[in-house]
Amino acid sequence: MRKRSVVLLLVFALVLASVSTVSFAAKQRVFGVTFMTMNNPFFVAMEKNIRAELKKMDPNAKLIVGDSQFNLSKQISDVEDMIQQKIDILLLNAVDSKAIAPAVVAANKAKIPVITLDVNAEGGKVTSFIATDNYLAGKLDGEYLVKRLKGKGNIVIINGTPITSVMQRVQGFKDVIKKYPGIKVVAEQNGETNETKSMEVMENILQAHQKIDAVFGINDPTALGALAAVETAGRQNEMFILGVDGSPNAVEAILKGKALAATASQFPAEIGRQGVQVAFKVLKGQKVPAEIKVKSELITKENAKGFSW
Repeated sequence: MRKRSVVLLLVFALVLASVSTVSFAAKQRVFGVTFMTMNNPFFVAMEKNIRAELKKMDPNAKLIVGDSQFNLSKQISDVEDMIQQKIDILLLNAVDSKAIAPAVVAANKAKIPVITLDVNAEGGKVTSFIATDNYLAGKLDGEYLVKRLKGKGNIVIINGTPITSVMQRVQGFKDVIKKYPGIKVVAEQNGETNETKSMEVMENILQAHQKIDAVFGINDPTALGALAAVETAGRQNEMFILGVDGSPNAVEAILKGKALAATASQFPAEIGRQGVQVAFKVLKGQKVPAEIKVKSELITKENAKGFSW
């Protein structure tokens, strides 16, 4: 009788496990993802791979995508709409790390787990944060700059919107260059993380400073905007420019030998894939890391050929 009872208990446990698995697969899961902008190949690549990984893991899952267009109010509104549409989990790429907190809190109240991608949220409960090691990316650019300038020169920093990824890159960069008193930051301005504004900012900086040796842009659109301004002014042989992303346009410019000399690469496809993988673990009640860092590597003319996201 004892052996029979044990066998029956094992059979019952297997039946429960199989019912649970079927139930998870049978219910259509609805994923929400909102980006700070889709006018950037970085986020286009991320979204593409979120879709691909989601289809691979659950062909029946539904994905709702929001493009905030750098508009905080729109992003908060998009999240509220997704909550109304009964999403099961939210993948969030915040326009503003601090100001996005009300949207995170709203998702928390609706018992919707929040996973942040590339940019973390400061406020509310975030289940997991997946991003490039942005401090390392800034550090890699800083080390390249110091080595090329031999520890001396006038440099410009084109900063960006107040989000965690940007702040960490700038901190990594500054922590390197502060050890070299011969390197002077002659200008630091906000290019608003986009090419058009960064070009305008760089045009003004060029008019104000006759001698610039290098420019650090916090992402590739920023660096490409600075490059456009420098080339228009005919000063491309005077300085070199650094970016962060490893975007196709930046890699192409590097290969052509333009003033854009290097970019600390990110891997948006990997961030997107891991975002989906972590989301499924969360939905199954599994524990996930609070933070996942994706590697960064420096791309120069020497290793740019064949590089892609």
